[in-house]
Amino acid sequence: MSSFKESLYEKKSFIFQIGEEYYAIGANTFAKVTDLQELDNMELLQNAFEKGNDRQTAKYLEKIMRIANAYRGDAKEHYKIQQRLFQFVDGLELHDEAAFHALQEQVFWFDELRGKYQQQIKEIK
Repeated sequence: MSSFKESLYEKKSFIFQIGEEYYAIGANTFAKVTDLQELDNMELLQNAFEKGNDRQTAKYLEKIMRIANAYRGDAKEHYKIQQRLFQFVDGLELHDEAAFHALQEQVFWFDELRGKYQQQIKEIK
């Protein structure tokens, strides 16, 4: 079993873009996100980060994590959710290498953001 899949499933929930679609992925979370208002926050996060606006970056990071967490499944469904995510990631790795690498890069960026803005996120809550 890929350690990437395992670590992805154990992370705090976040929204990742895979191709043209968005998915909430994380601990006990794997769901397609289609609400455009929720997805607008992804663009706002990117813009704040690119402008170096730390306060806004932390704000949108926290907001996206909160939105993604709302997609968490019932704990009784843990293994089913995990299996669906693992199959999805395996499919990307086998059939869409570019999307798989883009997901890995996003996960790395998310980890960087969480590390950098963790204290500010705690203050927002």
